[in-house]
Amino acid sequence: MKLTALLIGVFAACAAAAAAAPLPEGLQHLESIKDEAGLLQAVRDLDKQLVPAARDEFEAAKELVRTGKKDEAVEKRKSAAGRLQTVRQAYEYLLVQCPKNAHGHNYYGELLYDYFGEQAGALKEWNLAMSLDSQFSAPLNNLAIHYCHNGQYQLGFEMYDRALAIDPNHPDYLFNLAQAYLLYFPQVQELRKWKKTRVYKEAMKLSKKAAEVSPDDFELAQDYANNFYAAANFGIRADWAKAAKAWQASRNLARTDVERFFTWLNEGRVWIREGNKAKAAECLKEAVKLRPDEAVPKKLLAELQQEPAQSQSQSPRQPTPNKGRIFGR
Repeated sequence: MKLTALLIGVFAACAAAAAAAPLPEGLQHLESIKDEAGLLQAVRDLDKQLVPAARDEFEAAKELVRTGKKDEAVEKRKSAAGRLQTVRQAYEYLLVQCPKNAHGHNYYGELLYDYFGEQAGALKEWNLAMSLDSQFSAPLNNLAIHYCHNGQYQLGFEMYDRALAIDPNHPDYLFNLAQAYLLYFPQVQELRKWKKTRVYKEAMKLSKKAAEVSPDDFELAQDYANNFYAAANFGIRADWAKAAKAWQASRNLARTDVERFFTWLNEGRVWIREGNKAKAAECLKEAVKLRPDEAVPKKLLAELQQEPAQSQSQSPRQPTPNKGRIFGR
């Protein structure tokens, strides 16, 4: 309790200058909002509007640089930076008015971490958010991602455990921990005292649960299907028929032809590993229909006609490191 009071006092002192300065024109409407929940929602709405727009401008600036339009790229970057600064000012105003708002501290920490490169400030915000609301799981998830990415695996897994103890069905936390198990399995073996095969099985349970508790989420369904490829890293033969069903489930959620193409392509690949050339060919032909110019499914079809079915000993794709799914952003 004393630590919480001290941290709040330090934050309030540091933010006093922000409170004294008048809000810019785009934020003056915040001054008329007197209730805490309404003010938090207004700032979150600004975040959800301006941060994606800033990301788009940064991407546009990269394209302008590529095409030689450097001056226009500079202007795009300035505009994007201005949007992010506006969001930052909004959060700082919120936290001066409502210094004990745990959600505000958490979201402000995410902004500092992701867009301003201020990791120390973000960690302070997340720890303060935890101290203000012990049942708020989002800062635990954020800290878990940070610690695992920085090699502090024991702290990272402790934070994931705490987040899931509070919210055991949160799909983002389940996804993140599953990926952490697949990527950092030597550390998981040491810290959890598990055999290598158990690490994989526990990761797949988490990945499957994430997809089940969020049944309309294409990314989670695709991730679960993709994680079957990691079995070889653990000395396990994957259940390729089950993997094929996972790719079928992903396809039912696909939003674009590109996504559907990759579900057909990957289902074909897992049927090859299963040794079912007929089903593999059916899937690969569907992939070719969607993207006739793609060479990979044509190449696999040609190999099916010339070679025996691919064995499970062939090297699958490695799990891809991910930045983690951040709750709320």
